[in-house]
Amino acid sequence: MSNFDSFFNNDPWSDIPVSSYPEGRRLYEKDRRFWVSINEFGQVLFFIDAKNAENVASLVNLDGVDIRIDNFKNDYYRLVCTLTIDDTDIKEKFSVIAKDVAHHCSSYDGVDLFVKVQERIMSWANFLKPTRTGLTQAEFVGFWGELYTVSRLFMKLHSPADVVRFWVGPEGKKQDITLNAMAFEVKTSISGDPRTIKISSVEQLERTTDFLYLLHLVANPSDSESAVSLELLYQECLESLSHDLNAEILFLQKTSELYGKASDHQLSELFSILSISLFDVNEDFPFITRNEIKQGVSAVQYEVLISSLKEFEVTKSIEEIIKNG
Repeated sequence: MSNFDSFFNNDPWSDIPVSSYPEGRRLYEKDRRFWVSINEFGQVLFFIDAKNAENVASLVNLDGVDIRIDNFKNDYYRLVCTLTIDDTDIKEKFSVIAKDVAHHCSSYDGVDLFVKVQERIMSWANFLKPTRTGLTQAEFVGFWGELYTVSRLFMKLHSPADVVRFWVGPEGKKQDITLNAMAFEVKTSISGDPRTIKISSVEQLERTTDFLYLLHLVANPSDSESAVSLELLYQECLESLSHDLNAEILFLQKTSELYGKASDHQLSELFSILSISLFDVNEDFPFITRNEIKQGVSAVQYEVLISSLKEFEVTKSIEEIIKNG
């Protein structure tokens, strides 16, 4: 059991009678401001009490979630988040959100607490009720490639919980995975014979660690037994993290926006890996640096010819480098 597990009940609302609100039970053992309860309609809710949190507007409600802020006693205010949908799967997701909000926001007070709580709830919107509107092709291919790398390469060689912390791509950091003194930028091509690798910003190949590697996956649509889908890779990661609630929630948080937007077709489409290459991004590597960009240029995207990267290809096995990183 992780430290995170020990502070929360698996089902925060177990054995709480209907119509218990405004009374409640502690949600988070480390912080007396976070509570759970059930209202007169049988709806589960969590609430947060804060002093001097006036003048904070409540969010426009999410689909299936009601959020309000009440002045309930003197200068104390209460943010109440109620699940208005009677659905077991959504209730389980709501439980994840309640725990994450308490754990993530407990360091804040007053107005800041209510602002951060609402921001955190909003960040889970696509997890609670996926839109399935579809990712762009670039988003889809990149997300598939990162999940493949996380599940099939890094989680085989390192603790899955550590890997989730190493994986910073969904957070918009410079490189996708940072591991001790090395970093990895993952690029995926869905093509039989890709000629170039697309670099979407100057920062992607800007080295901030001792070593920076460009990991290039080439995959093709396939119905072979070895083919994997986005959904399968996602479930593999969750299974690997199932014994560490903290790491599982971190993974869900990092993937919620992209996975929630992915269409049903994108979730189920199967791909097989054709090749995996690793390149050492050293000072001679063909990339654009910040110093080469004139003032006034706000963003740069470019493509690197794969044929120009032969001299930078790493001869050691990829597994050896990842394992000893």
